[in-house]
Amino acid sequence: MRARGRAIAAGSGGFTLPELLIATVIGLVVIGGAVGVMTAGVSSQPRLGSQAASIQQARTTMERITRELRQGSSVPTATASQLSIVTYVKSATCGGAAASTAIACRVTYTCSSGACSRTVARPDGTAPGPAATVAPGLSSTNAFSYTPPTSTTPPSVGVTLSLGSQGANHGITLSDAALLRNPGSP
Repeated sequence: MRARGRAIAAGSGGFTLPELLIATVIGLVVIGGAVGVMTAGVSSQPRLGSQAASIQQARTTMERITRELRQGSSVPTATASQLSIVTYVKSATCGGAAASTAIACRVTYTCSSGACSRTVARPDGTAPGPAATVAPGLSSTNAFSYTPPTSTTPPSVGVTLSLGSQGANHGITLSDAALLRNPGSP
């Protein structure tokens, strides 16, 4: 009978206690790694969302500046951190409420303290409206370059918006340039 019990015990395919302990430890290591990766992904999501929003806002600002430059007639002021252009703006008055028709106004972009703001005034620069921040999170305030007109080409303006890097991520630079299509108009 004893021999028969040994034969039955030897034939059962169970696990020993050391095998179960090793399998449990390996399972916990795998689950711990998966939880760490998931936690890192969830915690970085707000930062990535903020970066995406800054990039989108900078792209929108770049498109607006380029459009206003192409519609512009003159560039009264152009430095690396400030650009004033006389261009057409859809508003009832310069610096006032939006309208369906466009009038000539002076639009000034000023980049300082890591952001660019936009101000609209009369073509002579008087009665400016409130300044509105249009591109926050810039790493450089050197955003504009100006090439004066020649006898064969109209003035051109280059725009470069550099968004700062955060942590190990690299910064993003958006660049564009435009010629004034209406030089000498109002």
